Amino acid sequence: MSWESNRARSPTFVAYSQRVNLVDAPPPSAPVCRDPDDDLVLVTALASQAEVIMTGHKDLLILKAYRGGRVVSPGQFLEMPLAQG
Repeated sequence: MSWESNRARSPTFVAYSQRVNLVDAPPPSAPVCRDPDDDLVLVTALASQAEVIMTGHKDLLILKAYRGGRVVSPGQFLEMPLAQG
């Protein structure tokens, strides 16, 4: 059995996949971070209309925000008030 088929049968993967929405993120129009992989995180967050990017990556945390979304550490995220709705 392949790794892919094992992953697809994992209860954790199945539960997670039922709670996520996949998005097509366009390539970054211009570099924002020194690492292109970090730019991919930013455009994916933008494409998914994320309000918050939670990360421990210092190169992203230094931004503090990106196009209307906040960039926060896990600790900062836990301190944020829950949305009432």
